[in-house]
Formats: sequence, C-alpha cells, structure tokens
Amino acid sequence: MATKTREELIREYAEFTADRMSEDTLKRIAVITLLANIDPNSTLADWEDYVARMDPNMESEDLLQMIQPHVIMTKPVQARASD
Repeated sequence: MATKTREELIREYAEFTADRMSEDTLKRIAVITLLANIDPNSTLADWEDYVARMDPNMESEDLLQMIQPHVIMTKPVQARASD
C-alpha cells in the first residue's frame, strides 16, 4: 500500500468532515472563506459594480467568476520534509 502525502491526508480529512456537515454549515463556511479571501485593495466602487450586476438567475460559479479579479486565493505552501 502506497503512503499518502500530507496533502492527500488533509484532503481526505476535509472531505470526510464536509460529508458530515449540513448544507447550512457548508454555506456559512463558504461565506467565511470568501470574505477571508477578498483583496483588501478592492474598492467600494468595485463592490457597488458587483452588487449592481448580481442576477438571481446566475449560478454561484458565475458570481465567483465575476469577482475573481478581487479574490486573493493563494496556492498552498509546500510542507517541509518530515524529520
């Protein structure tokens, strides 16, 4: 049996945990995560524009794509080798 990487174990844990969450909990986590990843250099005008362009018929993927210029998601940092 192959040994899992740190990233694989983290993903396994996250998926296992998420599978046990209610839809409401998942939505609250999504809001918190999105808020934590908004570019602090975005302006009031940027957000007035985004809110004005919101459409009830848009999918969440479309809404996230629209604000992508002001989302600062970073790649995970490579873990150092185990001692």
